[in-house]
Amino acid sequence: MIEYVFGLAVRVLLTDEKGKILIIKRSTGSKTNPGKWELPGGKVDSGESFDQALVREVYEETNLKIKLDHVVGVCEQNLPLIRAIHIVMSGKIVDGYLNLSNEHEGYAWVFFEDLHDYELADWLNDFVINQNRTYNDYNEENKDKTSNNITSTKEALKPWINPIKASMDKMLGKK
Repeated sequence: MIEYVFGLAVRVLLTDEKGKILIIKRSTGSKTNPGKWELPGGKVDSGESFDQALVREVYEETNLKIKLDHVVGVCEQNLPLIRAIHIVMSGKIVDGYLNLSNEHEGYAWVFFEDLHDYELADWLNDFVINQNRTYNDYNEENKDKTSNNITSTKEALKPWINPIKASMDKMLGKK
């Protein structure tokens, strides 16, 4: 017996020149996560690639045209009968001005470490907690180790830490 049907959603980390991330607040009448903050994006429609879906969803929600860089993480959201898998990508704004659709009622540019100040959608809250946990575990594990051990642990954690750092560096024009 299948307990859940899996659905695919795509989200994007868009940053400004200061390194702040764009989050948008769902309308209070929304079916899922009403009044909560999330990253721009949404579900992938049948026959649509996830990158096409993300570009479309971001434009529909924000009036912004974007270019995608790469995947920075994945998280799950458990809904009644559906388990949504959220692929989080990094991207850049290439055109447009921010104008929210009626699905959302607010936006903010915030630093990643300040996201806890907002009432986040459950999937985004889990994503932030897991990213912080990975980062903190890495720092705690390596505070008293030699540089060789730090290097090997750092290499093992690259799939999680480096994509986010690389995305932020790219978006800020750092090399």
